[in-house]
Order: sequence, then C-alpha cells, then structure tokens
Amino acid sequence: MKLQACLASAAIGLALLAGCGNDTGSTNPVASAVGQMAKASLAKGKGDKAATSAATAPTSRQDLAAFGKPILRVRSERLGQDGFLTIADAKANVVTWTAQGQATFSLRDGILIQTRGLAADLMSAEAPSLEQLKSGASYPRVYFFLGQDDRGTRRTYACVASVVGREKITVLDRTHTVTHVSERCSRPNSQVTNDFWIEGKTIRKSRQWASSRISYVEFEQVID
Repeated sequence: MKLQACLASAAIGLALLAGCGNDTGSTNPVASAVGQMAKASLAKGKGDKAATSAATAPTSRQDLAAFGKPILRVRSERLGQDGFLTIADAKANVVTWTAQGQATFSLRDGILIQTRGLAADLMSAEAPSLEQLKSGASYPRVYFFLGQDDRGTRRTYACVASVVGREKITVLDRTHTVTHVSERCSRPNSQVTNDFWIEGKTIRKSRQWASSRISYVEFEQVID
C-alpha cells in the first residue's frame, strides 16, 4: 500500500507540475495538454469516468508543433499517465526530458538509461547503442537501482536484439515507416523484452522496462 501511494503521488505530481514553469499561459500547448492529463489523474483518483474521458481528449500535432520545441510523449500504465514532455538538458547524445522539473527521463539515442522523481527510479543503466539494436547484436545490459534501505542493487541481463521487420506506425496522427527491433533480455528467474521502432537514426517509438515497480514505459518522439 505504501508503494502504491508513492507511485500515485509521483504520477499526480508529474501531471500537475508539468503545466507549471516559466511559460504557463494559454498559448503553451504543452502546459495545456499536461493540464488535461492532471485533471485526468485527479478524476481517475475520484472514480470520475466522464471527467477522465474529457480530460484526456487528444492534443493536436499542430498545437504541439506551434510550441517550437521537441516533444516526447510518455505513457505509463502502472502510473496511469499519458503526457507530453520537453527537453530539460542535452549533453552529446543523452537527452533528459521533464515534466517541468518534476519527473525526468534520460535517454541516450532514445534508449532509457535513467529516471528521477518516480519514487521507484532507475538510477542508471549500461544499455546498448542504437547500432547494436539495429544490427541484431548480443550484449549484456546492466540496470542499477536504489533499494528502500538506500543500498544499490545491480541486475545484469544477457540480451539479444532481433530485427522483426519493416512496419508502419502512427504517432499522433502522422504515419512513419520504421524498423521494428525487439530486444529480449534474461537472467535467472527474470526476463525483460524491450521494443523499438526505429526511423533512420531516431527511435520514433519504444516500450522500455524501467524497473520492477514501474514496469514498462512507452515513449513516442512526436516532434523532433
């Protein structure tokens, strides 16, 4: 119960604070979109199905493009969230996306390596390169977590990337032709499968495991 309360708090905090910051006016489509997400989170907590449905009405690509910045869509079934994030920091090929300084997701070439602010964070990860994914390589993948007693936990998986094939996907009303790559990772008594839909040098869409508590997070690169 304590864990569920922490995750719920992180989820609502992510939604509410994503609409805050320097640009909170009605002209900010990201603030507006995440404002809808916040209302949905609160409505969901109260069991208000009608309000939840209304609050999660889709935001248009045109509105998001007008913001003039890259936009990443993040979904988490465990957190009950579906929202849009902007870039907080970028160093070389590592980009950190944020809901205005609350929860953050750091991705290297679109591959998740760190989260913060989710109450059950991935502290860091030794993850494959984009080329390894595209070439169907075998490699170790290492996840680092911080336990409840503040002691570090390391999980090492043996992974194999396989090219599933060419596909067409739709990301917020736009169709993309991509290469679907599935990464299967295993260790004693545990298996993880990550999926990536790659367009050139961009991971257009992915479903990636974050932690045993958060489970899988879906990412969509909506605006480059």
